[in-house]
Amino acid sequence: MENPRILVPTDFSELSFNAYETAGYLAEILDGTVIPLHVYQPEKESGSFPVTSLIPRTIPEIEKELKDEVRDYVSEEHLDPVIVRRGKPWKIIMEESEDADLVVMSSHGRSGFSRLLLGSVAERVIRFSKAPVLLVEKESQIKPLDDILLTTDFSDHSLQAFDYARFLVKKTDAKIHLVHLINMQQFREISAFEDLINAIREQLDMWVDKHLADIRSNVTSEVLPVSSSVHEAIVHLTNRKKYNLVVMSTLGHTGLEYLRVGSTASNVLRLVRTAVLSINPKRNEAIGNEHVEN
Repeated sequence: MENPRILVPTDFSELSFNAYETAGYLAEILDGTVIPLHVYQPEKESGSFPVTSLIPRTIPEIEKELKDEVRDYVSEEHLDPVIVRRGKPWKIIMEESEDADLVVMSSHGRSGFSRLLLGSVAERVIRFSKAPVLLVEKESQIKPLDDILLTTDFSDHSLQAFDYARFLVKKTDAKIHLVHLINMQQFREISAFEDLINAIREQLDMWVDKHLADIRSNVTSEVLPVSSSVHEAIVHLTNRKKYNLVVMSTLGHTGLEYLRVGSTASNVLRLVRTAVLSINPKRNEAIGNEHVEN
């Protein structure tokens, strides 16, 4: 993430250009570059983000239009040459993301309907991208980056999310609210539940001291008992406080199928209106070694 190359797909819709505002801001604070990408298909083959439904144009014409649009959001010094390719959008994005450090995209396309549905381009990119994916919505407001919600289930997978959150804090001096959520419905006795909560609070404090020690003054931690599902609790948290960013791993303790339908990560990505940075632990190496046992 040092001097990152940030890939941003677009279909020329107003919604998709929300991603460029976010990418331009990150390029400035991280001293990175933005790579604009447009994938086009014949209209009869289209049906998912990001494709063009405009009249046929030459590739140089599309490149010029894309560059002109992106200049409104990204300064010239942080802008790489635009890329225009023909093919299946998610496959082309995957190919181009091989050389990127981050993918920033909207979950909405030209139609205006949510594209974060099973089989959609956004869902496939998040599932298979080797680079972390930052998903933005119309309501997302990442600038300035002041407050980050970081989640953990005490799995090794979640530690990679710690690494990215730490890096952003060091660049922005943002505050991290680290949360572990536990469902109360599995407990029959209140006393047993209270004992467990106290033990988890101690464990969470130990994790902060061990894995986030270098930014300890920027971190608050909390164990939250919830009566609903974990993803609903995360949605409620982001509605209650306007975090700029949620950072989470897309795999937890179970290590089951990545971003499986109905998983906490999958539901958060579908429902949260805050920008979400998702890290795929199986396809990406951790940024730092702060959490590695010596």
